Amino acid sequence: MASLGLTILTVLIVIGLLLFYAGIYADFIRPRAVQVQLLGLQFTLFGIVLVLAFDDSIGYGVTIGLMGLLTGVVGSLQDGEKPAPREADR
Repeated sequence: MASLGLTILTVLIVIGLLLFYAGIYADFIRPRAVQVQLLGLQFTLFGIVLVLAFDDSIGYGVTIGLMGLLTGVVGSLQDGEKPAPREADR
């Protein structure tokens, strides 16, 4: 029964991350880079907890952990706000 629950949880996390990225790319939400990195960190830590808590959930934990790691990397590569040009640069 735990396998069914973990499967549903993994699918819901994948759907949630896809909606999150769709919102970013459609410009509905504008999270800062730190917020995206923290979301990735939370998913990575949750994947580690799944690996350590359940004996048969190594695949689920690694999958969620990798999604979190990729989310954190994407957050690190996001462009920050561009600074306004200075008077001397014009």
